[in-house]
Amino acid sequence: MMLKKHPYTRFFGAGLISGVGDRFSQVAVLALILEYTGSGLAVGMVMGLRVIPFLLLSPLGGKLADKLNRKTLLITTDLLRVPIALSFLLISNKSDLWMIYVGVFLLACGEAFYSPIRKSSIGGLVEKKHLIKVNALEQVMIGVVLIAGSVGGGIVAFFVSHNASFYLNAATFFASAWLLRKIPPLPLQRKENKENLPGHWIRSLEEIVWWVIIIQLTLSVADGIINVLISYYGAITFNLGDLGVGLLYGSLGTGLVLSFWVVQLIKRKYLLAAIFTIFIEGMMHILASQSSTIEKAVVAFILISLAGGVTNASLDSLIMMHTKPSDQGKVFGFLDSATNINMGIIMYGTGWLLEHFDARWVGAGGGIFQLTAALILLVSLMLREIIKYYNTTRNRRAGRFD
Repeated sequence: MMLKKHPYTRFFGAGLISGVGDRFSQVAVLALILEYTGSGLAVGMVMGLRVIPFLLLSPLGGKLADKLNRKTLLITTDLLRVPIALSFLLISNKSDLWMIYVGVFLLACGEAFYSPIRKSSIGGLVEKKHLIKVNALEQVMIGVVLIAGSVGGGIVAFFVSHNASFYLNAATFFASAWLLRKIPPLPLQRKENKENLPGHWIRSLEEIVWWVIIIQLTLSVADGIINVLISYYGAITFNLGDLGVGLLYGSLGTGLVLSFWVVQLIKRKYLLAAIFTIFIEGMMHILASQSSTIEKAVVAFILISLAGGVTNASLDSLIMMHTKPSDQGKVFGFLDSATNINMGIIMYGTGWLLEHFDARWVGAGGGIFQLTAALILLVSLMLREIIKYYNTTRNRRAGRFD
């Protein structure tokens, strides 16, 4: 697949640029929180605050994506986030912490609205046969964002200033909007009147999409735990401040980039591949929690995100392949809402646990949960296949005797 002159190239570039800037800002914000409070609970509260807007704005964004011009929605959301990104420049001392919470919340509103529109736009830009490769590229994009944004953000915040990160974030939103204006208009999907009944899209989902939803909800628990722990590990456990946070996020990015080549090896059985990589993630989470040095933790996090990239590419492809184009915005909006709210609750809970228990034991518990969930999913999938085979065989025999 040649993407040099493909519309997806600009789409990819816009996501990459705005993602890098947003990550610069996030690293600086988390560093400020730890600098002013030194509290894992405060980090958990900030991370949890980021997901509250997903409750309403992701479903709204997904619904509008199926009705309005997706390109216009994406550009407008980018431009509206510019002044919010610059608002962090006004923070000068601990008494201004409330501004961090407000700014984080408003940027999260933009992300919650933007995310399902972006995901549901991919099917309108890319042919179905290339979806798995493009979703693998989406993981590469996230990986590069983590490497350039987190490592670069850690370096800039550590050696230059937090304010430099905030200026860069605002500039990248402008750049993203400029790139998006040159992609072709994304087609609207019209529906019959009978399909406009509330909840029709839920009732029409295929069984395999429900499997994806269940798996995504399960993953959001482990993701919520690690999103808090990774900042705590880098800054507190290994005592490296901004640099430690950036290094660990950068290791996640490296794994996501590497996952692109692993995804190419998967030609079918995407659901089984996703469950297997969830098991690998769980084992690596336990290894990361017990790492004695930052170098060992970096290796563990690379393997965590490599497995996670394969999982995400497989699950997103299954949704795009088995959901009608006119319903993809609503499905991705629902998923973003459900998983992020779940993650927010878990992140707040993780912050509370860090006030009472050692971070390594909290991380090990997250890994054990993921291992258990993968085993349950695998057994359930095997039982499904056995029942399906039994019913097929019985029907064939009944037909032969008739």
